[in-house]
Amino acid sequence: MIKALIIDDEKSSRDTLRGFVENYCKDIQIIDEADSAEQGIEQIKQLRPQLIFLDIELPLGSGFDLLEACRDANFDVIFTTAHDKYALQAIKACALDYLLKPISATDLVKAVDKVRQRNQSGTATQQIGAFVENISNLNKQLSNIVLPTLDGFIVVKVSDIIRCEAEKNYTNFIFSNHEKILVSKTLKEFEELLHDMDFIRVHQSHLINAAHVQRYIKGSGGYVKMSDDSIIEVSRRKKELLIERFLK
Repeated sequence: MIKALIIDDEKSSRDTLRGFVENYCKDIQIIDEADSAEQGIEQIKQLRPQLIFLDIELPLGSGFDLLEACRDANFDVIFTTAHDKYALQAIKACALDYLLKPISATDLVKAVDKVRQRNQSGTATQQIGAFVENISNLNKQLSNIVLPTLDGFIVVKVSDIIRCEAEKNYTNFIFSNHEKILVSKTLKEFEELLHDMDFIRVHQSHLINAAHVQRYIKGSGGYVKMSDDSIIEVSRRKKELLIERFLK
């Protein structure tokens, strides 16, 4: 059994979630509930849950404050939230899971399945650590993202990514240390995730980090030279977008 703790200031939300867990996730045992970050921190220390269902907005400190205070604890987390665009971006960047309120049983089962997979790979602590670092820079760019690889996960700094290249339903990440990692998600998914971090989709197959662009070479669409000396084709449709980014 996986011991779980619900931390949410709304009793109706706690009751709904508890009912769904008891009916649809038979290997999850709800051991207690908390209605504030302060109470949640105390229960984590005393009860040592393996999984926390954590509301983002709480009295006496946010869900982020709770994670910061419990950095040394070993547990997985599924966020529950009604909104907060930046928080959701940070959650997705670290490959963590969330449930949008009102919570559905279907979404709950999917999120719990992912938790089970993370338990097998032992990556939860790294993912939560990366998330805490990201969220501490609220309203700034994310510092880290978690990449799902063929044999687990890897936490990387966004600033170290030079470019991403599509390979069918996978994506190759190329880094400033010349390392290359194949990631089991599509380029489109990373385009959406990295768009606000100054990454530009210059071609159907290429997503580049603007910070690593060294030179633009004119042509039909043109080419860009990156900091690793790679030459990346720019499609005619994306040419104006690229030029606007650097000459605006």
